[in-house]
Amino acid sequence: MKAVVLTGPNTWEVSEVPKPIPQKGQVLIKMAYSPINPSDLAFLTGEYGLKKGFPIVPGLEGSGVVEASGGGFMANRLKGKNVACSAPTTGNGTWAEYMVTEATKCVDLSPQVGLDQGAMLFVNPLTALAFSKKAKQHGADLIVFSAAGSALGQMLLYFAKLANIPVLGIVRSDKGKNALANSGYKSVISSESTEYLKEVKDFAKAYKKAIFFDAVGGGSVPYQVLSALPENSHMVTYGRLDRTPAAFEPQLILFNQNTIEGYWLSKEAQKKSIWQILSDVKQVQKMLKSGFETQIQSEINLENITEGLKQYASQMSAGKVLLKL
Repeated sequence: MKAVVLTGPNTWEVSEVPKPIPQKGQVLIKMAYSPINPSDLAFLTGEYGLKKGFPIVPGLEGSGVVEASGGGFMANRLKGKNVACSAPTTGNGTWAEYMVTEATKCVDLSPQVGLDQGAMLFVNPLTALAFSKKAKQHGADLIVFSAAGSALGQMLLYFAKLANIPVLGIVRSDKGKNALANSGYKSVISSESTEYLKEVKDFAKAYKKAIFFDAVGGGSVPYQVLSALPENSHMVTYGRLDRTPAAFEPQLILFNQNTIEGYWLSKEAQKKSIWQILSDVKQVQKMLKSGFETQIQSEINLENITEGLKQYASQMSAGKVLLKL
């Protein structure tokens, strides 16, 4: 079978590799689609939190049809079904014609959800749902979200609306701000503006407590935004779009009693039972069945993976790039 094989940091090739065989509790999936996510870009560098060593097939999520079971109730019940799936903790990922993964990392898709949209059911939708739950847990009456033009941002808007919590979007350019007119954000602020911190502070002062989900990580912008929010606000760092060192200064949280934590979906998922995950996925499928669709800017085949990676990295807000397998 064909697969993208990562042979070293940011070094890959399309190769013929043996078709995997499922063991008990696992399933063999004929892959249909797999998206390129920011987490995949991080995995390619070798610096992602999930370390697998080289050579390895990358790809963290996707969709396909279960072709065979290695045995066990959970695996056997999935045979012949369309599933959304995530890569195993160890072993090859989704950027291949076939993948073996644990049955517990698969969810059968409802008839209303196609394999293209189903391929993006795990990473962004479950993260958006988790963020809306965190906002309620922290008693926030405002969500602030960086990378507001992303697919994740649109999903967060869906769940935040259900929770009746307004969302302030932060983008890195005036062009990005204009593109989000009438998108569902309560307001959108561009960090390109020289007055953006004042704009954030003026907007947020009408609220008692904010939760700030930050995808940038590096530089000074995330911590400056946090300092402009009401006292006792909470920042959740979930990405590292800016690879420069973080310009964090203790006073940015010290005097306003703000707090900071990190979020990584893989670790959060390990804390949940299979039944909790299935409950979350049911809510995600409900979102997809309601007519919500992730924008797809293009579909590519394995041989064009390098061009696809460049396309996605240069224009993430234009939609997902899907590997058609």
